[in-house]
Amino acid sequence: MKDMEGNREIGEERVHKAGQAVKWAFVVSLAAVAGIIALLQLFRAHPAQEVLAKAVERVQEGDIEGAMEYVDPQGQLGIVWQENVGGAKDSIASLMDRYCMEFSSIKYKTRVEGDYAEVQLAGGRVTVFGRDEHVPLAFFDLEGSDLVFYLQKKDGSWLIEGTNYDLQEMLSGSLDWLYEIR
Repeated sequence: MKDMEGNREIGEERVHKAGQAVKWAFVVSLAAVAGIIALLQLFRAHPAQEVLAKAVERVQEGDIEGAMEYVDPQGQLGIVWQENVGGAKDSIASLMDRYCMEFSSIKYKTRVEGDYAEVQLAGGRVTVFGRDEHVPLAFFDLEGSDLVFYLQKKDGSWLIEGTNYDLQEMLSGSLDWLYEIR
């Protein structure tokens, strides 16, 4: 009888230990899953920011028409582009024919309120090359840049509406030096 009681106590102790191990494994698993989810949320870019990053990638590839796929045709930039306001479309096409840009280490600051977002270029570097040359013509440091893109969510997709700069002004005066480099 004593042996049966001893075996029963040993069995109960093993069950208790196994139960504790399962509980701790469950707790550790939950903590790991919560940590992974938190990291993914922390380092995952907002969809509005991803749209701007895709447009920048297209510009880097020299595909301005592809970049315009991320622009709302009824927004500030879309209207300027479609109507070639002030020759903006022609100026951009001319620049893209003569030069290419390389973007590196681009950093964004994103602020979202409902279906509206502001994405600021907050860091990184833009290098301008002649179209057929591998020698950099100019560098732009985006650290502290105050260039902000406004985006709006329409029909479930984020689209670039405009910027905090006048596109026509940027294209007319501030880029003249590029034509003088050659």
